Amino acid sequence: MESKKQPNVAIDMEDQRQLLPDESSFTAAASAAADAEHFNHNFASSSPQDPAEDYDASVHEEGSLPFSIGGDDYYDEKTVGDDDDDAEDIIKRLHSSDTFDTMMTRSTSDRDVSERKLPEDTFSFLIHADVFSLPFSWGIIVFLFQISIYIILGLSIIDLGCENKGTGWKIDIVCKETKNPVDFPFNVSVPVRISEAIAILISIITQDDVRKAICLYRDGFDEGGLTQVFPGATLWKWTLSIVLRASEGALGLVITFLLIMRSKTVLELLLNFSAIEFITKLDDTVFELASEGFLGRKMKRKSKKMSNQTYFVTKENANSVNATKVSIAYFLILFTAFFGGWAFIFFQQTNGKYLCAQIFSQLGDEALPMLGTFTGLFYRHEKRTFGRRSSYRGAGVDDQERGPLLAYCEDEMRWTLSLTEDGGVWKPCNWTAASSESESYSILSTTSSPWVIKTPTNRVAPLTHHFLMCYECTDVDDFCGDRGSCVKSEKYDKCECNIISNEEKGRYGLRCEYSEPCKVVEAEGFSMEGGGQFTSKYYRLEGAKT
Repeated sequence: MESKKQPNVAIDMEDQRQLLPDESSFTAAASAAADAEHFNHNFASSSPQDPAEDYDASVHEEGSLPFSIGGDDYYDEKTVGDDDDDAEDIIKRLHSSDTFDTMMTRSTSDRDVSERKLPEDTFSFLIHADVFSLPFSWGIIVFLFQISIYIILGLSIIDLGCENKGTGWKIDIVCKETKNPVDFPFNVSVPVRISEAIAILISIITQDDVRKAICLYRDGFDEGGLTQVFPGATLWKWTLSIVLRASEGALGLVITFLLIMRSKTVLELLLNFSAIEFITKLDDTVFELASEGFLGRKMKRKSKKMSNQTYFVTKENANSVNATKVSIAYFLILFTAFFGGWAFIFFQQTNGKYLCAQIFSQLGDEALPMLGTFTGLFYRHEKRTFGRRSSYRGAGVDDQERGPLLAYCEDEMRWTLSLTEDGGVWKPCNWTAASSESESYSILSTTSSPWVIKTPTNRVAPLTHHFLMCYECTDVDDFCGDRGSCVKSEKYDKCECNIISNEEKGRYGLRCEYSEPCKVVEAEGFSMEGGGQFTSKYYRLEGAKT
């Protein structure tokens, strides 16, 4: 029997004598070939059986053909009895000189080749199945289904603030600036933070599609091994399987990470994590359904065969040192990327970057007249937090001055309005007005809940009116109306009212909501003590602001 030339291996004569098979091994090989010839003759002469009976007889446990050389046993694991093509393929492979020579190479040293199996998922169908076959179609369908769900989820959780301003067929996409397009929570509790880290760790470890793609790429497309066992395998289909498998796995990891970091409670986190895990495992689940016969007899045969088939890759492609490096690099890159993102979001939440930078507050002054003086803008204090929550100071109030403070009282679990004392003494629990009990990390969440006040007699009374609103014009369309424009003033937003003309300055107010005041006001004279009257005409001071 003529064999192909094998790679030169530097070994001494003694090793060659030990590696060469003895005469009994060749006798066993010849006997096995004769048995195979006899099997082929009987199979060809036998009458056709019913397809169902033929399928039931294809039991894999007893269906492999043994081949022994030099004391080493080899099995052709293609299923016997499935169809005529399978049987003929078995005989051809047993009679093939390539198969015999490959077996001889495997028996010389375990270091020459490494045994591999295709991953048991629908992506593996793409490697060896015919393009217009049912298994190949299932591989594409499952991939498209997974990617579609990921895209829908991504579009639903990411808001870039883009909209089409065009009319008719004209497309004019305008995107506004937003500080939190994924809608991450303002902050989360310690149990949720720990659960985030655990969920990210589990998702990286259990996401096997990217890992399988890397392993296939690492082994390379070895025509001498893969195509011998799977004749339909080609380089472009092997590449397609790797690309689709890796893209689906990577996109699944990104969506999983975003859903984890968007969760506000442990229960919400677990529900999101479980839902996305089902989608990522869909290719494995469909393959299992095919193996159990739920997708038809043909799919069952193909999946069973693939599960039992093994192929060999050469030492050059499957070097153990390179395999270790690839595995370490894979986990190192994923851990660095996702835990780096987790740390960045953690930092942003801790420093209040997702909170409103300035808010407008107005509290009713019916029961406590002094509250009316605190109406106006409050700015987020970047250095002072209470109960892991940011605080807000009144506009123009220095840290060492006495003034209003909106902060969280951790002892009473509520947001409060208090007055800081001279010298920078901050006591949010010594409050004048307070919200209902709340664990929220944003004071704006208390707008819809009742507030209370402390009267001068230290009694608690309900607050009849309160209004809190984020004052950031860049995040809201038409925030400044038609007569103003939003501009950045240092690190805060503000509405700049339009100037109509030199004679008519236009509008004023925080949102340009008020008309320009009169330049001259006339009123009836007011009497003065001791006689006389105040003037009846008053002129507006230019440039004066109060």
